[in-house]
Amino acid sequence: MEKITIYKEQLSRMRSMNRYYHDQFLIDVRVLFILNTVFIFLSLGNSNALYLIPLISLFGSVILSFHAYFLIFSRQYTEFIEKRINNEYNEEILIAHELENEYFFPINQKKIVVAVLNKGFTWFSFVTLFITFYGVSTYAWSIMKMFNNGMNTNFIYFILLITLVTLSVGFWWFLSGTGEKRLEKVFAKYG
Repeated sequence: MEKITIYKEQLSRMRSMNRYYHDQFLIDVRVLFILNTVFIFLSLGNSNALYLIPLISLFGSVILSFHAYFLIFSRQYTEFIEKRINNEYNEEILIAHELENEYFFPINQKKIVVAVLNKGFTWFSFVTLFITFYGVSTYAWSIMKMFNNGMNTNFIYFILLITLVTLSVGFWWFLSGTGEKRLEKVFAKYG
């Protein structure tokens, strides 16, 4: 099989992965928004509904970050393949990775998951931060309401512990760049 055919097949595979995780992300955002909103409303009449809001928010943050994890992977690999194909043809025929870097978010800049906070800031970054803010605010609101209502503090501390672990791992993987550094090592080996 010709090398360029293999590249094209890998590019198609990564583009379909990118689409799948974008679609799944959007479905999950809607479901999580509805669940959080419903339980906020229910908590107005039954304070026990508060117990589910931090679980939904925390689970939501993990699952949405998981989608971003695959999005970052597919974007990184897609860029690598497009550059390889361009090198094979000795011409810049594939530019989707450049458009994505300008329009969505620059894949090789420091970011909070997929939100860039420098001159590369985009609508994509804003939406990411907006969704994050919604989840964090519902989480914080429910925790404060539980404390104020004198609800089960063991449960609250358990949720806070899980949150701390989740944030620590997220910081290690995303903010420190651990995941993308691993990709860079492989790309350097084969680039």
